[in-house]
Amino acid sequence: MRSILAVLAAVALALVFFFVGQAPAGDPDAGEALASGCASCHGGDGIAAVDRYPSLAGQNGEYLFQAMKAYQNGNRRGGQATVMHGQVSGLSEQELRDLAAYYAEMPRTGAKED
Repeated sequence: MRSILAVLAAVALALVFFFVGQAPAGDPDAGEALASGCASCHGGDGIAAVDRYPSLAGQNGEYLFQAMKAYQNGNRRGGQATVMHGQVSGLSEQELRDLAAYYAEMPRTGAKED
């Protein structure tokens, strides 16, 4: 019985990796065109000038995408969630991926150390 469960768990994990790998990649150039609405809080270079807002430059692209999806779906709360929901609610999944790719490829130069 345990071996069957182990096999099922392995198959499920393989399917997750397969479908995650099938997600369309983001286009950093398209993301740059969308990023003007982000700059007032997150900085034109992806480095926030105010500690209240996170710097996005050099962040993991998948993390950024998932965070924006959570704001869009209303699953992320607290802090600036209401503002972020308004910023991303009209964007498609591909546009979110494009933004994530744009910020992920930016250098973290100038980022504040914690």
